[in-house]
Amino acid sequence: MTEIPYTYKCPSCSNLVTFSSRHATVRVCTCGTVLNRMTDGTIIPRPFSVIAEKASVIAPGTTGQWKGKTFRVSGRFRIWTSETVFSYWTIIFEDETAAYLMEGYGMYAVLLPVATPPELARDAIKQLAPGGKKLLNKDEYMLLRKDQCKKWDVEGELFIPECNSTFITYDFSSAKGQLLHIIEYWSQVQPAFEVHYTDFTSLALEQTRTYDNPGWEFKCTCGCNIHVATFPYAQSCVCRNCGHRYVYENNLEFNRRGKNGIQVQPAITLGATGIIKGISYKVIGFIVKEERNQYQSQWREYTLFNEQEGYAFLSEYDGHWIYLREQGKTPVPENMSTGGFNYDGKGFDLFNSYSYNIVTARGEFPGNAFNDTQVKCWEFISPPIMWNREQSPTEGIVWFKGWHVDADELKKALGDAIIRPTQVGVGAVQPNGYIDLMILVRNTLIAIGVLILLHLAITSGNSERELFVREIYFSDSSTMQAAVINDIHLEKGKSNIMLDLNSPVENTWMDLEATLVDIKTGTEYSVNKGVEYYSGVEDGERWSEGSQNATFFINEVPHGDYTLKLEATRETAYYPLKSYTITAHYDVPNTRNLFICIGLLLLWPIFKYFSTYFSERQRWSNSPYSAFITSEDE
Repeated sequence: MTEIPYTYKCPSCSNLVTFSSRHATVRVCTCGTVLNRMTDGTIIPRPFSVIAEKASVIAPGTTGQWKGKTFRVSGRFRIWTSETVFSYWTIIFEDETAAYLMEGYGMYAVLLPVATPPELARDAIKQLAPGGKKLLNKDEYMLLRKDQCKKWDVEGELFIPECNSTFITYDFSSAKGQLLHIIEYWSQVQPAFEVHYTDFTSLALEQTRTYDNPGWEFKCTCGCNIHVATFPYAQSCVCRNCGHRYVYENNLEFNRRGKNGIQVQPAITLGATGIIKGISYKVIGFIVKEERNQYQSQWREYTLFNEQEGYAFLSEYDGHWIYLREQGKTPVPENMSTGGFNYDGKGFDLFNSYSYNIVTARGEFPGNAFNDTQVKCWEFISPPIMWNREQSPTEGIVWFKGWHVDADELKKALGDAIIRPTQVGVGAVQPNGYIDLMILVRNTLIAIGVLILLHLAITSGNSERELFVREIYFSDSSTMQAAVINDIHLEKGKSNIMLDLNSPVENTWMDLEATLVDIKTGTEYSVNKGVEYYSGVEDGERWSEGSQNATFFINEVPHGDYTLKLEATRETAYYPLKSYTITAHYDVPNTRNLFICIGLLLLWPIFKYFSTYFSERQRWSNSPYSAFITSEDE
């Protein structure tokens, strides 16, 4: 077996060049020559460009952490597609295993090499379009993006298996949330990588370098100098003097592609800086978009940039603001025409779908902001969060996650650089006390269930002892009858007495006053209850109302010895009531308090339900997918 050396003599300058890792296949000599170490141990100079600018804080020698493992960065190759730029940093972990750290536009992902799915054998997958599905490792995956690398340049020491000038990258995602990245150098060389998205803070990077990006400068046809500060990520811009739009094309130069038709004054001054969502941003672009449908709704977007976190966007419509960032780990609905989906434990509903035109623009923008006429957008909401999916037949599927931003928060962040537009109605993801109505119902039922369980637990020890059963007769000529029941002993600290009254009233009534008297203290506890029952026949139909029975309680009675005084009153009638029966039980579970608690508990959910309903109705009045019936529909 050939032993591959680590040190070589550069064929261009004769200096010694040392590869620090067995994984590295390409290294840049100090003279600028790109050296390719072959599998047989030889070295070949390659005609690839060396990255000169420092438009990334990551550099060879940077260290970081991922899932508890320390790594160091050795170098990168950077791919240029038709309008995007991504860096593949080679990282070497402490156990000497290698991976890629992919970086671009504020997104970071660790790419771990895995076996190429067997389903790719003899299949170049070049005919698969974004949104199409394919079995990979026996699981169904959806193709999100397919990018053609037009050129690539390098920095430091890196791993790349093939040094051909162009290749294709594929991004797949499964419904289980698994992500695969495939680089197709040749139909027979298709290394696969398991993708793990992370963020700048979590990487805990050290020994970074100062961000120093010269950008790109050129002269507009009007004679005005244009400086694209965030090039190569920004590849479209507008002349601040004449409004001509420019796009970086063919990896060569900026070409003029149209002109603004009208001028719209942005609410945020370009160049303004402020801390939004904990990140220090600079406003570098402003664009007005218009839905391509009968509504022709217009909204305004502001492009934000941070040297470490990349790009973000502020979208404003009717004075409501949404902060958006592109995401790598995203929902993957089984049906792309879905009306909604669940993700991260939340239900998201389709709020809007549209294509759009560019009305006017200022500043600079990532990629080509002016060729998106074929892009279809879908907005899914679960306030205060939105998922925005953009799908292009050529560029693939991109997801943005949005969060509602309060106008006061933006005013605090940007100060005098922002003029707040007048706020109208309810924003698409404005919280506004929002709560999912199904969650509200579910939580209310859970709370009621807890109350019932507590009630059962508290009352499970009740004795429910029968104290007495007495039938008491009225005197023939009297409408009132008094009775006394002695020797009632109550042993618990405090409890209740339940009285069941049964009286065979028929088209008459009876009233009973019961007074419980503490023999020792003379304290009295009184309660009054009546029964009435009427019935008859009217128009050949029998009717009745009232009842011959009643149940009532004497509550919060302390322990002791008692006498019960009963005073009954009956109606004077031709056939008067002759008697009634009274039954007493001691220490009985009383559901009265339970129902009072449930009633009080229901006050807030009922109020919240109706307030949320009317708020949601107003929110969804701006959506063609509203499930609410409006006055126009009635």
